[in-house]
Amino acid sequence: MGRSPLTRRAQRREASAMRFSRIGEHAWAIQEADRAVDLLRPVAGRYPAAMARALAVRAACLHVRGRTAEAARDVDEALAYRDRATDPADATDLAVVASHLDLAGRTDEALALTGRLLSGGTPPARPLLFRHCALLLRHGRADEAVPLLRGVHEAAHPWSHTRYRAGVMLFEALAAAGRTAELAEHARRELPNVAASARGNAAGRRIYLEVLELLHRHHALPDHRPPLDVTIAKQRRILLRGQRRRWILAAAFAVLTGDRRRIPPRPGATPPAELARAAARDRVTRVEARLERLNASDDARALSIAWGELAEARWDAGGQRSAALQAQRAALEQTRRWAAEHPADARTALVTHLRRFAEIAGAIGLRTDAEAAETEADELADSA
Repeated sequence: MGRSPLTRRAQRREASAMRFSRIGEHAWAIQEADRAVDLLRPVAGRYPAAMARALAVRAACLHVRGRTAEAARDVDEALAYRDRATDPADATDLAVVASHLDLAGRTDEALALTGRLLSGGTPPARPLLFRHCALLLRHGRADEAVPLLRGVHEAAHPWSHTRYRAGVMLFEALAAAGRTAELAEHARRELPNVAASARGNAAGRRIYLEVLELLHRHHALPDHRPPLDVTIAKQRRILLRGQRRRWILAAAFAVLTGDRRRIPPRPGATPPAELARAAARDRVTRVEARLERLNASDDARALSIAWGELAEARWDAGGQRSAALQAQRAALEQTRRWAAEHPADARTALVTHLRRFAEIAGAIGLRTDAEAAETEADELADSA
């Protein structure tokens, strides 16, 4: 079904609702989602996919707020409208529905919906395929996402946005699947293109930074020159300079128009401690859920990375110093297992985890353990 001014207005309300939900303004988010649903309710029979989308957005906002019974009611209604959306042009809207069903805690229905859309007779729209792959990655099914993304990446025209997006997602998929050799090879081919997209483009530079940090975290390019940590620091400085220039223009405009309330927060300012701790607690929850999935795999490299992330998140969350040390000890144990299997690949990671362990142990007061770990790290680094 074609777009109409009404469905476009509803989509603007939905986008506003999700922005409010992401920053924690749940009452405003639900209010905007209510308005989107109210706009479409009179024409729901003509635009079933758009109605399903609005209901799924409201369900996601309600679920995050903890109003799970109301969210479940909206999900059931959205699924009913989904069944009435038979126009092939509705596939993009239904892919968005699947993403929000996942946010509302209905992962099985979300994956079933994207799987059904992909198995249709017509070639799938690329936005649909990207959303399906994002769902697979979010739920630890990277091995299924890799061939889909590789197919899109190879078929896309060089320098097209589709090839760029598939290439960036392929970094995440290969890392999550533990295919370090393929990740390194993909990085050697694709990293220059990602770097080129960062020039003069703040959004592109953020993506470039995320890719560099992922490669550094997974030790995929130990022989990269200059070292990845040096490149990451340089890109952060460039991004911050650009953000400060834009802040000066925005602040000057706010002063000239006499509306100082529109002056945005200063870039690089330290976030309030409580916000930082809340974000760290959220990271703790997500990494613990990932560890539950990884424990059955016995993949020492993946477990090493996950335990290291958990240690960092627990430390940042505050009040979990002993738990952070325990997680870092587990990360070190898994890294030693990885080093026993692949000494060359794991050497850099082992040095990193030894230094982190020494830092945490020293802060807690375990000086003997900290000194022993620091000495071992120095010896490994010198022998490289």
